[in-house]
Amino acid sequence: MAERSNITIEIVKIVGLIGGGRDWSRTAKGWFLEFRLIPVLLWSYTAVVLGTAVASADLGSFDLLWFAVALGLGGLIQGWATHAINEIYDWRSGTDRIDGPRALSGGSHVRNLSLLGEADLWLIFAASSGAIATLTIWVVVARAAWLAMLVLAGYILGVAYTVPPIATAYRPFAGEWFGGFPGVLLSGLGAYAIQTRQLSIVAVLALSAHALVCMGMLIVHHYLDAQMDARARPQKRTSVVALGFRNAKRYAAAMTAVGAILFGALALAVRREFIFGALFTAPAVWIHLRIRPTDLKSVTRGELQVIQLGIAAGLSTAVALAPSLWPMIPLAAAGYLVHLAVVSPPAELARAWRRGPSEKKRTTKG
Repeated sequence: MAERSNITIEIVKIVGLIGGGRDWSRTAKGWFLEFRLIPVLLWSYTAVVLGTAVASADLGSFDLLWFAVALGLGGLIQGWATHAINEIYDWRSGTDRIDGPRALSGGSHVRNLSLLGEADLWLIFAASSGAIATLTIWVVVARAAWLAMLVLAGYILGVAYTVPPIATAYRPFAGEWFGGFPGVLLSGLGAYAIQTRQLSIVAVLALSAHALVCMGMLIVHHYLDAQMDARARPQKRTSVVALGFRNAKRYAAAMTAVGAILFGALALAVRREFIFGALFTAPAVWIHLRIRPTDLKSVTRGELQVIQLGIAAGLSTAVALAPSLWPMIPLAAAGYLVHLAVVSPPAELARAWRRGPSEKKRTTKG
């Protein structure tokens, strides 16, 4: 299929492409899976909660309505706009079409499961983009015009992550540093700024620490994709493909270690509550170094452990800074379990902290 990059033309075609007589329960499941709730919980959800908590510590309180708006913007930009575009172009390149031993990576699998077609994905992109524009206009009118720059930058970086000719996800290091890292940072800074109408160095450093944790998780996410990414056309030359597994593990561990150091430095220099971020992030460094990148169980469990620790680091810090945000912890846990229930991975993969007998033997021997 010839590659088409004009997004406007594709959206206009949606009305003519979507047919009738469909199973709406399967479509609803496709929309849910496309949101990719577990990664969203780590990235934008935790970033928004943490950014709001830092703002609350500065102001003494936070506005619940604007917190909800920040959550909505973060979720829409990452969960549906970015993920839908990613699904479309990764399917075209072939990396998501190729069967391989992947549980969490390889896209949302909505195309492989025939839950959604390309027209549906363009519809998700168009609908979410419309909602993002509406919320942004509200923020500009009711809060401050300059906040639109944060939202627009996050949106553009999310789209550019996969859309040619930029496609930062297809270039080593660019996917992390010109896509994922600033996306997480902007999500959290937007949440901080929508409360305070300003920025602060503490917010930048705290959210940078969380973004580094997310980048470490992104590297793990690409381990099982490496073979398919290398065979894609155009080749999806991620940092894992470029570095090889051994150096990619060190890269992921190093980013996570810097995140833990940043949290620790903030605890010493600013507020002791940031120590929770350091305490939950530090074990993830060890997990990164122990993952076996070619082993399905090791990668899947390692990724889930890194995700759980990352969410715990961000949310525990947030609740320590702003105790009234405590409901966001059980809400995240519920969302995590719901996503696992819908995806229905094998039990031995879903139980991230439990190793089977064979794995225990390998650990003992190693």
